[in-house]
Amino acid sequence: MKRKSLLKKNVKPTISLCMIVKNEEACLDRCLKSVCNYVDEIIIVDTGSTDNTIDIAESYGARIYHHPWENDFSKHRNQSLSYATGDWIFQLDADEELFQEDGSILRDVVRDGKADFFHCRFYDMKKDGSVHGVFYLIRLFRNHMGMGYVRKVHNQLRTQGREAYSKIRIRHYGYDLSADQMEAKHVRTTTLLKETLASDPEDVYSVYQLSASYSMHREVDKAIKYGEMALDIMRRKQLKNGYFMTVFYSVAQGYQSMGKVDDAERICLEALDLFPMDMDMCHLLAAIYFRKQKKDLCNAMSERYLNIYDSFEKNPLLFGNYYCHSYAKRNEIYFGLALIHFLENDFESADAFFIKSFEDAGNSLQKAENICRFYFEQRMEDNALRWLKIAYQAGLDSDKVPSILDEHKVLYMNIGKDFLKQDDLKTAADCLQKAVDEGLTAEEQLEKRLLQVSLCWRMEATDELIRSIESLMQIMGLNTKRNISTFDDLGQILYDVAELFCISRHWPFAELALQIALQIAPTLFLPAKFDSLLQGVEQKRTSSS
Repeated sequence: MKRKSLLKKNVKPTISLCMIVKNEEACLDRCLKSVCNYVDEIIIVDTGSTDNTIDIAESYGARIYHHPWENDFSKHRNQSLSYATGDWIFQLDADEELFQEDGSILRDVVRDGKADFFHCRFYDMKKDGSVHGVFYLIRLFRNHMGMGYVRKVHNQLRTQGREAYSKIRIRHYGYDLSADQMEAKHVRTTTLLKETLASDPEDVYSVYQLSASYSMHREVDKAIKYGEMALDIMRRKQLKNGYFMTVFYSVAQGYQSMGKVDDAERICLEALDLFPMDMDMCHLLAAIYFRKQKKDLCNAMSERYLNIYDSFEKNPLLFGNYYCHSYAKRNEIYFGLALIHFLENDFESADAFFIKSFEDAGNSLQKAENICRFYFEQRMEDNALRWLKIAYQAGLDSDKVPSILDEHKVLYMNIGKDFLKQDDLKTAADCLQKAVDEGLTAEEQLEKRLLQVSLCWRMEATDELIRSIESLMQIMGLNTKRNISTFDDLGQILYDVAELFCISRHWPFAELALQIALQIAPTLFLPAKFDSLLQGVEQKRTSSS
């Protein structure tokens, strides 16, 4: 008996992936690829696909069942559940994707079986790859317990048993649609919601979803209209469902976008009275108070946001079913705090918050460039150039460059010189190459050639060194037909160039040319000849200091 019970305990629980689809060839492969190795069967209810959806599903060994579309999401989801034989149901939509590293977590969760249904963390993705919002939904639950879906649109799972929050993460690509697809989705959703309201005008959940739909569709006036309707029902009936947090957000954000800042502030404060852990309201209020130049209130609301963020990270149970629009926008809070500290002349703290903002935004090129531009506007060139270098490095992997470099080619020179000082020779060479002559003055072109000569010498690129010296001679109007067969020949040219810079009193260029010449041909250096040069450089340095 003991042996049998042990064997039963070690049996691996099975998982059925359940989906409903229709014409999902654009994204179904991505979805199934992310999860196929972690489930035991794939159940798909197709509601009338005419593209390659079925072929894609079959390639993953899915069991496919055909049911005509009946304008009822819950009915079709429940159909998919009815075919599942696994111990657990994992439900995904075609425009979703399991995080690559979370498949093993899915298996661990069902093996441990500490609850009967689990919330999973969703990341709502925009087309540009940024996160629109973060929220939890129940997508993993035990089979054979009678759990199923209700509501025709924006369906919800009717649960039983114990609940828990898992570490399973899912990306949702609902915004990754064409304009026509987004419009069709909007019309379909709002039509179904209005049909529900026609039979029950006090169905506050449908009113809330209409407000959210119009907000997403950027029809601000309608988002506010239905949002205020939902809030009115909430006040009259003294409701406190978690989805009202989204209603408050849609209304407050709508008022803010219309310039009605006082109305936005009023809605935010009411929301925080009812939902003290509402990060979205803290994020909006921080922006509102910054706009109103109320630094203390902006700082306080920013700190409140950060405290709530930390609380959610430590205990996801506090998140509930709240759709958080600002969870991925902590970098904006850090950026705002940087600006506040800057206005208070606390420059060290300001830069520390800029660093946090940059890192929290995933070392974003755009974030670094925004900080760079801010410092340029404040005429703090050293700080600006430091952040420009950070922005440049952030874009190297994706072959993107800060737009400010295209606007001001000379900045390539500035950061190129810094990379050269730091012995990052390859990056320095790239920057100097991109500092095209058309964007440079005559003196800047001379400096560029000198820097390239120095760089080629340090990189031991002899052919490039000769070409760079010839280019320097050409731009100075010197004879480029001189015989070059040894390094001494190259060194002598640079000694001559240094002397010419001395005569024309271009001291920084003269000093740089002499330094390179000394490295290439030290034995040709004539101290007496260059005494006047060295004295002139020293005098120039002393007078400048």
